[in-house]
Amino acid sequence: MNSVISVLLVEDDPMIARTLSMGLRYEGFVLSHADSVAAALGVLTLQTFELILLDVGLPDGDGINLCRQLRALQTVTPILMLSARTDESAVVASIEGGADDYIRKPCGLREMSARMRRLVGRVPADNQNLNVIGFGDIHMDVERRNASIAGTALQLGKKEYEVLMLLVKANGAAITREQILNQFEGTHLIYDRTIDSHLSHLRRKLKDAGATERIVAIYGVGYKLEHA
Repeated sequence: MNSVISVLLVEDDPMIARTLSMGLRYEGFVLSHADSVAAALGVLTLQTFELILLDVGLPDGDGINLCRQLRALQTVTPILMLSARTDESAVVASIEGGADDYIRKPCGLREMSARMRRLVGRVPADNQNLNVIGFGDIHMDVERRNASIAGTALQLGKKEYEVLMLLVKANGAAITREQILNQFEGTHLIYDRTIDSHLSHLRRKLKDAGATERIVAIYGVGYKLEHA
């Protein structure tokens, strides 16, 4: 498995968003979701991503115009446009608007994954350990699905591991409760009631392992890791 890549998916169709979030997660991506231009701009003020997967048609604007706006703001994050339109004019307008690539819906996950990895330049090399991510003393091996604090192994449940991975990937930026819920498809009501429990267990385990990092709540936003 390649290292995890953080992606902002801007897509207004909830079924497509859910399908992509589930499928690409198994291809090694962590997806955050925004369903409009306004929502995407709001998320991008709080968090940076390694790639933006941007639908052309959005309820409050045009994805190509949003791409132009991001480039005008000096955003250098790779942008992959996603659209059901097959006409050449849409492709040309996307590229001229600053997009790095264009893919037509529907598209196979393997092709999409390959295009996304090419844009962020994630080609595994024999002499690089691209499976390890970290924040301070927290280290996580994505392939082996284990975590440690300065070499001391953490015993985490599956959900605790996924939540900690989101926090580590955010690299000190805030993640929302919705982002946490998106990692556990199928029974959102149950998981919504137990997010606080997962975070409480994580905080205790980090503290017991001697971590100098802590999970803090950001009122009205979500949670983030910070150095104590």
